[in-house]
Amino acid sequence: MSDENLLLEAYGFKENLLNFFWRQGVEYAEGEDLVQETFLRLWEYRDRYERTAKLSTFLFIIARQVRIDALRKTKRRQAREEEWGKGRPETEEPVSPCVKGDVRWAVSQLSEPLRDVVELGVFQDMPYAEIAEILSIPVGTVKSRMSNALKKLKEIFDDKRS
Repeated sequence: MSDENLLLEAYGFKENLLNFFWRQGVEYAEGEDLVQETFLRLWEYRDRYERTAKLSTFLFIIARQVRIDALRKTKRRQAREEEWGKGRPETEEPVSPCVKGDVRWAVSQLSEPLRDVVELGVFQDMPYAEIAEILSIPVGTVKSRMSNALKKLKEIFDDKRS
């Protein structure tokens, strides 16, 4: 079976994948995104697929991992939002352009290695492993740089309030 035929056959499982994600509490639009991510990963890992195995099994293994990765991404985003929200008064008002400019300014004050991990981890919402691969550094280094960057940003904002 050619790679193109593999994808065509996999596309026949689109509705099954959507239902799989829906039963896990995923909204329809996000489910479609996760299905597309599943197909992208299938293409990426197509050389690992043993043609004697059932395609559906391979596809749902990938789909399960896509869902786990999406949950981790959501948890990381929520943790960052909570961390950034500590010490800030509760408000229903949207963030003003002035505050957004302050964040951009504060991030620009970081050293390049710290700025890179903030950009990729916070603004691009990438997992640490992917950041490590992009920057060619160990995951532990990414974690320590992120921690240092957040501490430095806190210092910058504390100094600015004073």
